[in-house]
Amino acid sequence: MKNIYFLLLISIISFSCDLRKPSIENVERTKMEIINPDRHYYPILRGSELTAVYEIYNRGNQPLIIYDVQASCGCIEIDFPSASIGKDEIGFITVDYDSSKNIGYVEFYITIVANTEKDIFSSVKFDVSVVTSAHYTKDYEEIYLERRKAKLAGSVDGDLTQQGYYIDDIQTVR
Repeated sequence: MKNIYFLLLISIISFSCDLRKPSIENVERTKMEIINPDRHYYPILRGSELTAVYEIYNRGNQPLIIYDVQASCGCIEIDFPSASIGKDEIGFITVDYDSSKNIGYVEFYITIVANTEKDIFSSVKFDVSVVTSAHYTKDYEEIYLERRKAKLAGSVDGDLTQQGYYIDDIQTVR
């Protein structure tokens, strides 16, 4: 009997979590501008982490609601605003890429589902070359142990993998 009440409580809680945002079909559309959606990052060492922050501007008259953000790879963690972005306000989508399982040129697409006018799907992309150390190629366990030891050192000395990005000179209109 206790299990039934517990399952009922869990189902009510999980159902009520989706009630905060209105349905995407019923909400009014707005305009979204993404600053530098196509990025090319400088090479990083295998095992390093790369953080990309995309600025999202609401250029329409209605609140911008981001429903979901999906990455093309499981090696990417995404943080996006859960609250709506008001008219002429800025929101940030933070993308954390872990390069421990990649070598060479990699390209990733991030799909944003929002209440935008033309299409509810927008995408951003970034690419980077993941290179190995010239002296030795480490396995996953060695990279993990090294990262654990260096966590505090990166906070004090700064992060060498966050060197910035560059964009193409020719911009395409979507």
